Amino acid sequence: MLIDMTHTITPEIPVYPGTPVPSLSPACTFTRDGFRETLLTFSSHTGTHMDAPAHLFQEGRTLDQMPMSQFSGRATVLDVSQEGPVITEAFLRSNYEAIHCADYILFYTGWEDHWGTERFLEDTFPVPDEEAARYLVSRGLKGVGTDAISIDRMGDSHLPIHHILLKDSILSIENLCLKKVRGRKDFLFFALPMKFQDTDGAPVRAFAELREAFEGERRRR
Repeated sequence: MLIDMTHTITPEIPVYPGTPVPSLSPACTFTRDGFRETLLTFSSHTGTHMDAPAHLFQEGRTLDQMPMSQFSGRATVLDVSQEGPVITEAFLRSNYEAIHCADYILFYTGWEDHWGTERFLEDTFPVPDEEAARYLVSRGLKGVGTDAISIDRMGDSHLPIHHILLKDSILSIENLCLKKVRGRKDFLFFALPMKFQDTDGAPVRAFAELREAFEGERRRR
């Protein structure tokens, strides 16, 4: 069973303040050209997207330099919607059993419910503090994700959590759809970025594969 975890890119989607809004315009039409083509114009950090180390570090790796294995693995979704504005190291340690076997830790903040509204850009969603981020680094993860617009507090221009994670090539994935996998542990997660030259970040098609659901369906047959 596959579950899509990706927001659709439209001209109306929320973007990080200062980021150009997407444009999807006709390049070719059935009437004029006999076929349809769309001209896409958007930032590399639009919609459900992945940040590469090159996003913040001049010598950091780009996504097109990374192996495909970096973009998939075992994942756990931690429900932090009741944790307040800060995700602490103590909270993560209390979830050790869910974290220790994961390649990706994904934070369900509940902000997906505000997608497309002004509230989505309010800077009150839960984010890890620096000690929590260092603990995540110590787990040897491939990536950390959130359903909010940033893994950092939007008002902090230094982006400390991004720096801690990306310095160790732990990818950051933002604007995920996590409601359908809220609280899920140890499932297969895929976040496949667009591949273009010198990819500092890219929209991804993110999805979960729930094998127990597939096995249950196969047994019923």
